[in-house]
Amino acid sequence: MNHVPEISIIVPVYKVEEYLPQCIDSILAQTFTNFELLLVDDGSPDRCGEICEEYAGKDTRIRVFHQANAGLSCARNTGLMNARGRYVTFIDSDDYVKPYYLERLYGALPADKTKEGVIVGSLDAYLPNGDCQTFHVPEQDIASEQMYLILTDLIDKRVAYAGSKLYDHRIIKQYRVGFVPFVSGLEDMLFMLDYLMYADFMVIRDYNNYVYRVGYSVDVLSVRINSFPAEYAAFSNFLERVYVYQKKFNLEDSSLDRTWNSLTVFFHKVILAIYKPEHKYTRQERLSFLHQVLLSDKEWIRRFFLPQYKADVLGKFLFCRVGVSAFDGWMRFLSGIKFKKMFGAK
Repeated sequence: MNHVPEISIIVPVYKVEEYLPQCIDSILAQTFTNFELLLVDDGSPDRCGEICEEYAGKDTRIRVFHQANAGLSCARNTGLMNARGRYVTFIDSDDYVKPYYLERLYGALPADKTKEGVIVGSLDAYLPNGDCQTFHVPEQDIASEQMYLILTDLIDKRVAYAGSKLYDHRIIKQYRVGFVPFVSGLEDMLFMLDYLMYADFMVIRDYNNYVYRVGYSVDVLSVRINSFPAEYAAFSNFLERVYVYQKKFNLEDSSLDRTWNSLTVFFHKVILAIYKPEHKYTRQERLSFLHQVLLSDKEWIRRFFLPQYKADVLGKFLFCRVGVSAFDGWMRFLSGIKFKKMFGAK
């Protein structure tokens, strides 16, 4: 195919054969038709790979890639490496889009096509009970010198999801922006932070043409507690990028309160990963993990982890002032009484 499409649509596919046809059909029904569709079968054990090939046999705009299971980030990266479009958008295979999804995003691009940035839309959340809820985003135009707003003002405004975006492929190729492999729950935010470092603009519009299924893909739920290495990779990658933004834009610590709160959630997951019974870490492994965290992040914990619970206060004191052995004993005690929330209750 010699034709160069204007937009590359990347769809990572894994264990969603029930929803995949609706996803693909919704893409093929777009009013904006100058696109290519890249279906990346990430080693799906069901019929997803066959379904992808069936659709590719019917529409020349579809290309299928099969790979051993490597996770969402790696599947998206495969799509990026093979994309030929001027712009890129991501759609998860258990989600679907409304007919004007591409047209509205593409239409929001600035008239000056030498500018490189991102168009951000809103989402409709399709709940398991059949209800649909729109996650609105604050409409605004942001210039390159204001990209710090992603951390100071927008971090809790649902603008960092990979879906409902139109990215400029030139930035991705020139600066080798991609998804961090084997990170779950923060992969979208990390990609956005890396991308915005080189963007001329971010245009946010309240276009709710992307329908996100909530709670269907159990295997990729961000609320799941993964292994310690996976959870710590997510936390440390996020924190590293926050420091980069803080230095580049000369941000005061106080301006990042929302970001510190967000990082606290992921720090909780790091600790929970160590003590999740299913992981069966030995005491030696637990202490090694805690030493690693303390060595790298003690200053952040001391300054920005602000406990709201009584057990949190004691946990922070033990961790930072007494030592990891005492903290491990405290956490084992909490685990023994089936403490379900990080550190304790009010």
